[in-house]
This record gives sequence, structure tokens and C-alpha cells, in this order.
Amino acid sequence: MDQRPNPWRGRRNEQPSPVNLAAENWTAWEPRFRAQFFNSLGGPRQMGLLTTFSPAGVANAAVFNQTLHVSANPPQLGFLFRPLTAEHQGLRYLRAQGCFGFHLMSGGIDSAAAVHQCSAKYPEGESELDAQGLAWTVFDHVGAPWVAAAAVSYGLTLAEEHELANGTVLVVGSVAEVHLSDDVLVGDDGFVRLPEDLLLAQGLDSYHHSASVGRFRYAQPEHKPSLL
Repeated sequence: MDQRPNPWRGRRNEQPSPVNLAAENWTAWEPRFRAQFFNSLGGPRQMGLLTTFSPAGVANAAVFNQTLHVSANPPQLGFLFRPLTAEHQGLRYLRAQGCFGFHLMSGGIDSAAAVHQCSAKYPEGESELDAQGLAWTVFDHVGAPWVAAAAVSYGLTLAEEHELANGTVLVVGSVAEVHLSDDVLVGDDGFVRLPEDLLLAQGLDSYHHSASVGRFRYAQPEHKPSLL
């Protein structure tokens, strides 16, 4: 077992105190600790299921929390695939098919467990969606699996692909269609109110709910912040 140090070992019952870190600290950590630390350091973030069809027509699903809004006109989303290995079935499939789906999920611990289990390395040819009993059909305009229980579903086509310096691949998808569940509300100004049990992810294995603190009017230097 790797015995390289981390600053929290043996401190579980101590009074918390500030910790200052630099490269000489984290380069000494064992790799799994370092990965968990930096993956979870940014807090909960958007998480969803990325779905594709294999060449044989098997519905594939992968958990993704490395996403970004690229553009609203045209609507595009970005997805970060970590340095390539042979296990990136979703990336291979979306390249082959030229399209994919992305689904924001809601619910409690059972829903979180089903989503999390989709991150397991199932054998090629076995559907993660079927294994978890997640009902699916096919998008109307995109040849990818659509998960019926999702709060928000995007059907996307592959638009761009960029390899970053560390081998991470940024995939940009153009949104071809969107499906909203009946508990997702769209206001007169276009603002989308998502359910408060929308699932977020922190790190590789911790799931959270979203909750609104408040929505403010457009900020201007001459006015104090005020709620809508």
C-alpha cells in the first residue's frame, strides 16, 4: 500500500484548522487521494448521464460531471473526457454515431444509486440503463437513447473535438432537441426553474440536491442587489 503522506491522516477527531497547500504537498500524495481531493474540492456541480448507442445497438450510459455551457446561439454544451483509455465506450460510440444524449436526473437516494451504478465498468455489449432498470426510448431527432425519467434531456450531435494538453478530450455537442419533465418550469423571461431534488455530484461518489437561495435582478453599479 502506498504510504505517502496526506495532511489529514490522524486528524479526524482534531479541531479543524486552516490548511495551506502547494505542489510539494500534493505531489507526495498517493494518486487516488490526490484525484479525490481535486475532484471534490470545487464542490457539487452539474451531473448527468451521457447516453450513446454502440454499433450493435446497445444503450450505453456514463456518469458525467465535467460539463460546460459553450453557447446559447447555437445552443452547445461541452464535455470533458479524461485522458483516453480503452474503457471510454461513450467517446468511441459518439464518434461512431455522431450523436449522443445528456440527461439531468432528479430524485432521492435510490435515483442517486442507479445513476452512480452507471459509472461501473460493465462489459462491452451490456447496457448500463437496462442493468439499472432505467426505462429509455430513442430521441425524436437524434439517434441516441433518451432516458424517460430525466428532468432535462438533451439530444446532441457531435460538433467539435479538441485534445487538451494533458490528453483530456473536449467534446462540443450541438443541441438538436430538449425534453423537460412536468416538474421543470419555464418562466416568461426564459429562466428555467429546475426541481429542488435535482441531483448534483461532488467528486466521484458524493451526491447532493440543488436548492435555490434566491434570484436577483440584473446588477448595476448604482443600485443595491434586489430579489426578483
